[in-house]
Amino acid sequence: MVKFNFEKIDRLNTPYPLISLGKFLDKKTCTKLCKEIDNFKKYDDLVMNGRFRVNKGSSHFEKQLKQSPHLRNLYYQLNNFQTFKKIKNYLIYKNKNKNDLFYPTIKSPLYSKIKFGRQSFKLFDHLRETRFISSFFRQTLNLDMDFSKSKKGYFRVAHRDRDTRVISFLIYLNTFKKKDGGELEVFDTNKNFFEQKKYPRFPDKKVVKKTMGFTPKAGHLIAFMSTPNSYHGVSKFKSSSRDRIFIYGSYSMDRKVTWKINDKQSKKLYSKHI
Repeated sequence: MVKFNFEKIDRLNTPYPLISLGKFLDKKTCTKLCKEIDNFKKYDDLVMNGRFRVNKGSSHFEKQLKQSPHLRNLYYQLNNFQTFKKIKNYLIYKNKNKNDLFYPTIKSPLYSKIKFGRQSFKLFDHLRETRFISSFFRQTLNLDMDFSKSKKGYFRVAHRDRDTRVISFLIYLNTFKKKDGGELEVFDTNKNFFEQKKYPRFPDKKVVKKTMGFTPKAGHLIAFMSTPNSYHGVSKFKSSSRDRIFIYGSYSMDRKVTWKINDKQSKKLYSKHI
């Protein structure tokens, strides 16, 4: 059975709430998970300059779960409301960067273990996520995730995730040196950019700056609130001898998340919204 370790949590001085768990999974478990991902040779897509993915909701994903006992067990533990609430509660903290600036307006959502987010544009799904149409349905929360393997050349520019995401996370399953690249990078925005109160998914590189990086280390979990300013990226992966194997996921809504500005009164409500 895959065991999660929440004992050593670092709440970091970042522009948005982000926690780091260096020993979330033990090395033996990571070795088994890596082997199961590496041995599976069917992928849903090749994206982002060299990243092979198997996405939740696909026939490949279901097949991989059936033949991969450790991935299946990890998935079942992540795919529940209790795990979401546990991670969410750890992400409620304050530091000098005022990273509790935003909070999501989510009220008593249903949790769906079978729902998954769209990986490509579909008109019906797009309309379903709009504020007007989604208002006719009760809010639903679900886990989106993929099993990923990236090759030399993979990178991601500064960006934030889709508007439907509440919490995003990354689990490294193998270890590399800093010189190999493939770091998850955290970005902050300049003051003038913040005052505009506009946060495009892909900001101009002139208005963001890297503040922190996480070199791949087996068993390391990084989770963050997917706020409007949660800009992150991946430095270019340079290793040609091994693939960078990881799991990327998010707890997402069935609609665009509305983020409110936190104040003294709403701060007390932040921990009660979900």
